[in-house]
Amino acid sequence: MKLSVAHNFDPALVPHLAAIGKTYEVFGKLDRDIIGGGRSTYTLRHISKSRIALAVRQAHDHGITFNYLVNGASLNGQEQTRSGQKRIRNLLDWVAACGVDAVTVASPFLAQIVTKMYPKLGIRASAFAMVDTPAKARQWEDLGANTLCVSAITCNRDFERLRAIREAVSCELQLIVNSSCLSHCVWEPTHMQLLTQSSRKHDTSHGFCLDYCVLNCSHRRLKDPVNFVRSVWIRPEDLSFYEKLGIDCFKVLERSCPTDLLVKRVKAYRDQSFDGNLYELVAPMASIRKELGATFFSQARMILSMLRPGEIKISSLLRIQDYMNEIIPHQFDRNEAPVYIDNMALDGFIQQLAQRRCTTEDCSHCGICERFAAKAVHIKQDYRERVLHKAETLQGQTSDGSLW
Repeated sequence: MKLSVAHNFDPALVPHLAAIGKTYEVFGKLDRDIIGGGRSTYTLRHISKSRIALAVRQAHDHGITFNYLVNGASLNGQEQTRSGQKRIRNLLDWVAACGVDAVTVASPFLAQIVTKMYPKLGIRASAFAMVDTPAKARQWEDLGANTLCVSAITCNRDFERLRAIREAVSCELQLIVNSSCLSHCVWEPTHMQLLTQSSRKHDTSHGFCLDYCVLNCSHRRLKDPVNFVRSVWIRPEDLSFYEKLGIDCFKVLERSCPTDLLVKRVKAYRDQSFDGNLYELVAPMASIRKELGATFFSQARMILSMLRPGEIKISSLLRIQDYMNEIIPHQFDRNEAPVYIDNMALDGFIQQLAQRRCTTEDCSHCGICERFAAKAVHIKQDYRERVLHKAETLQGQTSDGSLW
């Protein structure tokens, strides 16, 4: 078992990972660059070029490789211009000069550039590349990808599909283990574009991101708690099941996770065992709460990124911030947590799913997720009612336009 772990750029993280073992690489990026990535800038700590270079050296000192993310969902057309080409090449030149070992890309065009011009860099196909068929997997391997991060949203619960992809290619296959995204989510492409745009340097959005995708999926989970189980996470206890399908390595999120929590996640997956609240391992994180270590600078930057009185009402932004603070958890204890998913009550879940083709069957005809959700998912009723009301109000205002 090999783990690829998000880097939050706390200098204490890598020594912890080296002591735990099983981490072969860490991945991260500038909080904003000309390509963008998979997290909005305002949800991350500020990361400078010097901090990247230091993190690369520290990882190497501990026998761990560094994977830089150039995984924006699109290049926004800049690859078609002389100036855009120069900006892209300047970024890749700097990445290579830092001693980075591999880059994660979502664009086949970028993969071609890296293969030809930066042959010492390994290539990882991003989850944003949406590799979900044998044909796509073969094309990415032909482009020079050494590792494919197979689409969690499409494939984590589709075991026949994973077997077919494994048979199609010889390169490494990777799965994200602790995503809370919903299976086959129709918002996926839209969300990828939102995140990319809001982390791309010089973009007209200037880091602004009204994340109505998160609003939608969090509302769906609270409205019908079975969706906490229908999310595409993989329990630590079930890694061996995926290894038998031919998955070589596993990716642990989030880049905005506090070090103690990120270390706890890595330990759970290393041990392939966890007795506690599964939501502690798979819940979304963002560096915007004091309880999660957000600095005054981080909170101020978020406010400045979102403050657009000429484009959206300040009162609306305050309500959105309040909602995001509600759904990003910081309490996981059974008595205190607003959402508690009893991991041990999910024993046998993956084995039952493996007996069906749940991705091609109507969920209403199965009932497996409903039965396990009834045993495992516990939500404080006052929290559920309060946050549901906020979500429904915000969704109504995004639909009728009154939010703006």
